[in-house]
Amino acid sequence: MKKTSLSVLALTTLLAACGQPSSPQAPLGQSPAAGGAVTLRTHALDIDPAQVVTTKNGDMYVRNQLVVNLRGHDAARLAAELGGRVLDRLPELDVALIELPQGKDARSVGVALMSQGQVLYAAAQTVQRQIEPVRAGNQGLGAQAVKQVFDQLPQYALDSNHLHAQAAWDAGLTGKGVTVGVIDDPSDVSHPDLRPNWAGKAYDPVTNTTYTTVQSWTDAIDGFDGKVDNDVDPSIEHGTAVASTISAAKNGQGIVGVAPDSKFFTAAIFQPGFIGDYLVARSVIWTVNQGAQVINNSWGGTGYSPLLKQAFDYALERNITVVVSAGNSYREEWRNPAQLPGVIASAALDINNEKAGFSTYGRHISVAAPGVDVMLASPLFLNEDGKRKGGGYTPEGGSGYQLISGTSFSGPYTSGVAAVILGAKPDLDPHQVRRLMEETADGSVGSNKAGFDRETGYGLIRMDKLAARLRGGTLPEKGGAGRVKVEIQTPGGYVPGILADVILEGDGTDGAVYAVQTDSDGYANFVSIAPGTYTLRVATPDLSLTGGSSNERDTYVGKLTVTSGSVLSTVAPQRVVLVKGAVNLNPADPYEPNDTPQTAKPIAYGKRSELAYIFGKPRDVDYFSFTGKAGDNIQADVHARSTIGGSLDAFLVLRDASGKKLAFNDDANGQDSSLTYKLPADGNYFLEVSSCTILCKSEGDDPSKGQDDDSPFNKYVLELQLLK
Repeated sequence: MKKTSLSVLALTTLLAACGQPSSPQAPLGQSPAAGGAVTLRTHALDIDPAQVVTTKNGDMYVRNQLVVNLRGHDAARLAAELGGRVLDRLPELDVALIELPQGKDARSVGVALMSQGQVLYAAAQTVQRQIEPVRAGNQGLGAQAVKQVFDQLPQYALDSNHLHAQAAWDAGLTGKGVTVGVIDDPSDVSHPDLRPNWAGKAYDPVTNTTYTTVQSWTDAIDGFDGKVDNDVDPSIEHGTAVASTISAAKNGQGIVGVAPDSKFFTAAIFQPGFIGDYLVARSVIWTVNQGAQVINNSWGGTGYSPLLKQAFDYALERNITVVVSAGNSYREEWRNPAQLPGVIASAALDINNEKAGFSTYGRHISVAAPGVDVMLASPLFLNEDGKRKGGGYTPEGGSGYQLISGTSFSGPYTSGVAAVILGAKPDLDPHQVRRLMEETADGSVGSNKAGFDRETGYGLIRMDKLAARLRGGTLPEKGGAGRVKVEIQTPGGYVPGILADVILEGDGTDGAVYAVQTDSDGYANFVSIAPGTYTLRVATPDLSLTGGSSNERDTYVGKLTVTSGSVLSTVAPQRVVLVKGAVNLNPADPYEPNDTPQTAKPIAYGKRSELAYIFGKPRDVDYFSFTGKAGDNIQADVHARSTIGGSLDAFLVLRDASGKKLAFNDDANGQDSSLTYKLPADGNYFLEVSSCTILCKSEGDDPSKGQDDDSPFNKYVLELQLLK
């Protein structure tokens, strides 16, 4: 996310701007007990970069790692049936992480399990990583007035032109008694502004280790780069800034957090290298189980993860407020987890209370807070004696403070305000916390000066108005829950509409919007959302997963009503019946058999094949034949994962009549293949289509040197053109 001196951290499955990671997750420091000796090891949950796949939409997943909600089944038995092994379990969610054998794609295996109803959901593990920082210059803060100084440093975000924090503090609303979970990269709990309000626990989800002393935690961070050398990786700085936004102590030095008497936990999901959504979910569960009342998530992007949805529901159903940053995509779009039901999505404002140019926007935005050039803490990583651990990244001349930008920081300002609210009214549910912020916000900011707009939600958070409301005003009604059950009518009867997209849109231009996918029973669950009537929109499975054309999807538009105080366990589901979109796990290839030159199917210049499949046997190779003349300049394209969706990473080979390989191509457009070639002579030629998993290692010469790839979603269309 955007910053002055900050490594931006985000879900790679969710951030289209991310490039492919270049190195595997580093071995992590481990301390089995507080203050224990740090050892280094490679963990079973490390992700092999060779197994990371990029989808048509730019999402990234681990081909050989399957996340399964077991629905009470035995994890080891299921893994054995799949030929794999269990890597780890999340008992609170009844979820297992299973490593699949070579040649099996977690996405297609997951859909098959869901179609069979064996599990509640099954999906490939999505991948997270750090991305390179975006450096931004100071944007006009040099002339700040004296009233903008809190403790020692200027903080315009808290002043009476912005969040009005002093008015809330003067009313005794400081977040006292509330703990916020910061799920981010490792926060520097040794920092003088953070140490007083650290709640005494820090968590490494990779090793499932809880640290309870400053020294053991800083020692562990030292080891995150794969070696213990008293030198902390300089990219570890984001979580420190985030935590200071919320809980920096009002102690006469440095800065002040918006909730200066709140406490915080830190869970380190972002560490050098790869990390997956499984470890994020583990961190959410840990944070909930430690007793946090608010969870801050300064990361997000495009895509969908059923595991993250379940993890956030685990928090929301336990009355824990979840805040997420809207994102820094500069455009209107839904981003995960910001579009999930029940969360509070925060947009960023600049010093003039105008939408920050980078801030993602849309109808899912709740409120806005300052996020451009805000003054926050940077890490020092001090030992118990107060001396720097060495190598800790300290911008601004090593002062331990920096100017920083992004919705990564409007989000924690919002989390801090949630802590202030809950300090005054601890029994409020997450929806009531959200509505209090929305109903007391300054709606004059943004494009609609009369209220809600897609750029800033309900407007700038106003802590002075919140304080007045909390002292004597009426409270919003409680949130509610909704359920939708999607079914598909087939010739054989009704089947669950798995992986359907279900969207709730509140009535009116300012109605909240939430989006989820259905599970293997066809249910979509909405937890802790606003009561009222919604427009309900349903569409059968996303073609980026299954592949195909838009006419294979069916849609529905109707209404759904949510009642205040309703909970998921008792609310009656609303049934939606569609007639298209059942997932086909046994498609018929119109060209089979065409697995040898002798059975090749003809294709002509200017033609496209019908939808075909690399499917039906472990190492399928399809042949097409055409006749050309000497000097013909041809172009052959395999439209697959990058253009029509599905799971096929195509590989294309051109051969002459004798079988000699003339040209080949793996990736010309994402995971699609394309080649151009001038034919040397009149005669017959062959185009050979398969999967990179099968043919890449031998450059198309020998399928036996590759790995199996047999998925019903290995769809493609072959196109042949004669170029002028």
